[in-house]
Amino acid sequence: MNNSIINNFRKMIDVNTPIICIQDYDFARIDELIKEVVGTKNVYEWNPATGKTDFKTKESKMDVPLEGFLDFYVKEELVKPIDKYLVLKDVQDYVNEQAGSAGYLDPVKTKIKTQLQLIAQRRLYDRSFSTTVIIVSTYIRLPQELDKYASYLEITFPSDEEIKELIDWHVEVNEYKESFKEGDTEKLMPSLKGLTCFEIDRMLDMAMSSNGTLTAEDQSMILQHKKQMVRKSGLLELVDTPASLDSIGGMNALKMYLEKKAKIITHLGEAQKMNVAVPKGVFIVGMPGCGKSLCAKATAALFGTPLLKMDMGSMMGKYVGESEGNLRRAIQIAEAAAPCVLWIDEIEKAFSGVGGNNDIMTRMFGYFLSWMQDKTSSVYVIATANNADNLPPELKRKGRFDEIFCVNLPTDEERKAIFKVHFKKKGKESIEPSESLIKNTEGFNGADIEAVVNEAMEECFLNEIEGNKFMQDSDFKKSLEEIAKRTISISKSCKKQIDNMKIVFEESSFKDATTGSITKAK
Repeated sequence: MNNSIINNFRKMIDVNTPIICIQDYDFARIDELIKEVVGTKNVYEWNPATGKTDFKTKESKMDVPLEGFLDFYVKEELVKPIDKYLVLKDVQDYVNEQAGSAGYLDPVKTKIKTQLQLIAQRRLYDRSFSTTVIIVSTYIRLPQELDKYASYLEITFPSDEEIKELIDWHVEVNEYKESFKEGDTEKLMPSLKGLTCFEIDRMLDMAMSSNGTLTAEDQSMILQHKKQMVRKSGLLELVDTPASLDSIGGMNALKMYLEKKAKIITHLGEAQKMNVAVPKGVFIVGMPGCGKSLCAKATAALFGTPLLKMDMGSMMGKYVGESEGNLRRAIQIAEAAAPCVLWIDEIEKAFSGVGGNNDIMTRMFGYFLSWMQDKTSSVYVIATANNADNLPPELKRKGRFDEIFCVNLPTDEERKAIFKVHFKKKGKESIEPSESLIKNTEGFNGADIEAVVNEAMEECFLNEIEGNKFMQDSDFKKSLEEIAKRTISISKSCKKQIDNMKIVFEESSFKDATTGSITKAK
């Protein structure tokens, strides 16, 4: 267990905290923490499955309801005042008092809430009363009457040192020292960051069961299972990053900027010794379909780090404080997985309610900005937005992101480069885009160009199988020209929105992703 967690828990005990809440699903690990700090004497456990339980042996002592358990030890305290610890596990449904559809309040839950409230008050004001309540649950939300008496112990993700100890322990216990090479630990560690000790144990067990040993070659398998675990959290998604900067046509200034940041990230230790600031992130605003998402994926590949995608909509919870808690948890996962790239797609939709009547979103926005301002971890944030109209001014000022780039519709040269990227994907890299094709695709975005290439390939294929004619490069070029002429580009279908966006780019003085200069309306 991390020393900082142990010290924080010990401090809570020392200052007579009435109720200590520990949100975690690895109960065995929390038991070890409690034993480390207060021992096993005078520690009494209750859980819904076995009732009153021997904390040390886990044997059921009495099938007693929670209110009876609390009554017993409070009365005992009056007769025999000693330091006592009541460990209540999985009691979320017992302490969360909510009215039913007809306004009915469960009298048992009301009694339990009042019992805990009285215990907390006596713990604070009666020096002879020494009972501390420790609530351990996978999810904790206390009613307001109890919350003011509670302190929450944050269970952080394992440090590099702890992960290394877990790997070494598995290698030693399973006698894999001969097959496990000296550098294998360092190769496996990045794949295990951002997981709990329990999850790391599972990952290593699964890796060993797949081939009977543990080596650095298990990294890809561990990453696949890590994806599932991150996805199950419902807060983040671990995204594949097969893209590279070469797969992006245009945006040369942005690509050069990211290449410089990559050198700092990959040599972060040396950079920090020279007092170089840890890169915070980049904000990319621009036309839809112009490669912003592709840029986020290519950046993670360039940095050689995992790409975590945050969906702000999935942060929203139905209980008071749940949404903010979800955001904090997602950021904790990202920081534990550092170095990594955290991609927030369509951030303007997430914070559209800021400053209005949406207090929850305003608080989440404030927390996010504070984290961006103060963060020192190597989590590189890439935020992308399609609509720059409603961006809060706080998001655009220096100190949050290192730089803000805007992506306009591609120029002639950029459209040529985009065509070449897609030609290469289709095995047509020998074909050079004609001047007429570039002219006919003015106002097209990257998605429009990809659609033209795909439709041309499809048309040539159908002509070949229907007319038994082998597809020539000349046929492909002809199809490209014809399809480009009849395609309605985004500059026509969304003309009003794009014109408004260009005005916003100019007013906000965003850097152009192509030239690196301040954007001017065209």
